[in-house]
Amino acid sequence: MRTKNLLVVIFLAFSSGLFAQFGIKTGVNMANEIKSFSQADIAAGFDSKNLNGYQIGLIYQAMPKKSGLGMEFGAVLTQKGSVFTDTLSKNIKKGYRELNYVEVPLNLRYRLTLGVIGVYGIAGIYGSYELNGETVNEGVEPNEITNTLYNAFLDHIDYGYNLGFGLEFFNKVQIGGTWTQGIRNTSRNEDSKIKNKVFSVNLVYLF
Repeated sequence: MRTKNLLVVIFLAFSSGLFAQFGIKTGVNMANEIKSFSQADIAAGFDSKNLNGYQIGLIYQAMPKKSGLGMEFGAVLTQKGSVFTDTLSKNIKKGYRELNYVEVPLNLRYRLTLGVIGVYGIAGIYGSYELNGETVNEGVEPNEITNTLYNAFLDHIDYGYNLGFGLEFFNKVQIGGTWTQGIRNTSRNEDSKIKNKVFSVNLVYLF
């Protein structure tokens, strides 16, 4: 019983110094897929560029009332993919891939408060589940659209790590940038590897 009471006291002492808030997170993604092939000369025939996408969701932050180390996690709808030019086939193909994920980030967060303005940085991991996706080949009328097929649960999964920084105003509004790097190979082709990379500019409003 004494041990249980001691744990309760420690928890109350720790949580009394935290300021927990829910918020809405929205932003713009610049996503790309890092592709590697078994032969360098083949890889030279495939060019991948950034795809502009979106992200929107809910975020929960537990931070010290003043400067210090805290944490955040959430659930965000985010779009990944890439714009590509493929010269490997007989006909040159241009188009893009749009992949829509539900992403759950878990980050450590450090904030330095300077009056009504704060500076923060984040670092952590994420896991995401692909809801749907499509590949659009341009240059033909109409555009050729191929929906993503999933043979197993693992085909939906992506995971990796996050790094970010930004500014906070009045403990309410946050403007920042986040770099997300996937570490799982999401390709379904044995001859290539694909890893998601996303840089996002985001806005968070805390309640």
